[in-house]
Order: sequence, then structure tokens, then C-alpha cells
Amino acid sequence: MRRWVVRWAVGVALASAAGCVLSTSSESISKSVSSPVTLASSLSNSSSSQGDETAYRHDVAEYTDAYVRSGGQYDAFERRLGEIAAKHGISDWETNDLTFLAFGEGLARAKVQGVGLETWAENLAGGNPHRIKLIQEGYRDYQRGR
Repeated sequence: MRRWVVRWAVGVALASAAGCVLSTSSESISKSVSSPVTLASSLSNSSSSQGDETAYRHDVAEYTDAYVRSGGQYDAFERRLGEIAAKHGISDWETNDLTFLAFGEGLARAKVQGVGLETWAENLAGGNPHRIKLIQEGYRDYQRGR
């Protein structure tokens, strides 16, 4: 865990140095949202009650977007992902491909690009090449409007 936090901090520093700026547009986040936890608590109950893969992917993407934009403790991010997954009947989000597709979508929503995108993908995927590809696919899907 500590290694991930260090890699994340280095990634954020690299992204900042490379001029990667996280957008402040309100595409999916209200300006009144002060933290990813607040946003995650406000995810629509209608999408949550659907219990399908699309709703899960949407909720994880929205939460990832909020987390990337506002930061916070990775432990809290993981805990909330577990709660979102459980709400959708998913018992192990860490091994679910939809989670990583949603991470990519969340990164695209947050308008992360270049070195910042590579760093986030590497860290969220834990260095796993298959998961990195899923994140990249989710990112591209969102950009294409899927």
C-alpha cells in the first residue's frame, strides 16, 4: 500500500510538472461537491437500484472523476469503491474488468491527459498490463461517446 501511495504522489508531481491540469468543468460534478465522498454519497439511487453493469460502471466512473479532481486518501477511495461495488452486487471490484473500464471513463471525464493519464492508469491498475489496457479502453470509449 505504501508503495502505491508513493507512486501516486510521484505521478501527481510528474503530471503537474508536465503541465497536466485537471479540468474544473462541471460536466458531471457540481461545484458544490467538496470531496469524492460527498459525490459518491449523492450518486443517483435510480442507477444504483438497477443493479446492472452499466449502472456500476457509471457510478465508479463518476466517483473516479471526483476522486481525481479533488484528491484524498487512497484508502478512503478503495473503501468507497467497495461500497459502490457491494451496492451493485459485485463482491470483488479489484478483479472486475468493469471497474477498470470505469476508471478509464472517470479519467476521461476528469480530462486527465499525457503523463498524468499514464501515471493514473499505471497506479490504478497496480502495474497490471491487462488492467491498463482496460483503463485505456474505458478512456477511449468515453471520448467516443459510448
